[in-house]
Amino acid sequence: MVAHNKPDFKSKWAMVVTVNDLNESKRADLKEFGGWFIDTLRLEGAFIGHYFNYEESPVAIVETVPNNLESCTNAYQKIHKEHPQVVLIVHILPQTQSHEYDWMKVLASRYGFIRQGILYENCANRFQNVDTDQNSIFRNMCQWIYRSGTAIVRNEGNSCGILHGKEPKPTFEKVLFNSEDIKEAVFKVLHNEEDPRSADLDNIVKVSGYPEMLNAFGVAQLLAPYRVNGVTLVGSQSAVVTLENKFHVYQAVHELDGKIIDRNHKLEVTSDVISVPAVPIQSPKFKDSHSHIANLMGKLKVSN
Repeated sequence: MVAHNKPDFKSKWAMVVTVNDLNESKRADLKEFGGWFIDTLRLEGAFIGHYFNYEESPVAIVETVPNNLESCTNAYQKIHKEHPQVVLIVHILPQTQSHEYDWMKVLASRYGFIRQGILYENCANRFQNVDTDQNSIFRNMCQWIYRSGTAIVRNEGNSCGILHGKEPKPTFEKVLFNSEDIKEAVFKVLHNEEDPRSADLDNIVKVSGYPEMLNAFGVAQLLAPYRVNGVTLVGSQSAVVTLENKFHVYQAVHELDGKIIDRNHKLEVTSDVISVPAVPIQSPKFKDSHSHIANLMGKLKVSN
């Protein structure tokens, strides 16, 4: 019997439910639909080369009042605040051409989510009443989710800035997404320190083998629970990461190198300062000690 390694790294997702006359029966069915949806998405995505590794169940299911912008906004805010690790939002829509569809697009963009809207009718009958075959439906969704994730990572179409100052109207300074200003601001928020600690050769690991769509923050998550002081992407699937100290480096290499991320990605964590352990020397038996010492002395002789 062959034991297969299960992936350790799974992306989080949440569900927003806007359904008319929602009751316990519908809630139970939607919860079951969530697991079926993710399993089918993972299967169909693999057929077209997109390997999704989401959790089997959503980390949160938030209900909203139909045709109510404030309720819909609060749902996205709640997920953004309470579950910052969420990547994908699946929004169950009440009917076609609903206001929620337009609100979903705006709110997902505002809070940095990948979005996927699904009519409740299609959830209830598992897409059986749709003219297009189910395989094509899910593969189209896979293409959309993949492109949306890539656009977020590359920060396409977005401008970033920093608000600073204690005045009622803080100064807004536009900066590039990967600039040192952003890194410094994030470091202050995460570690409550003014400046990032200087990188030492002993503190650095090389990380590779992860999914191409991960950005610097995604790479840092892969090294949890070790504290990451800096990430520099050097390729589509390669990064140089600065950890807290050399002891964290040693532990990270030994515990995370070879970790299975998903069926097609295996994490590689290496360090130039960690050498291969020396092979232990077997002590000679007492009766052989004289010949052993003589042999060693012969090797240590220095010619004049």
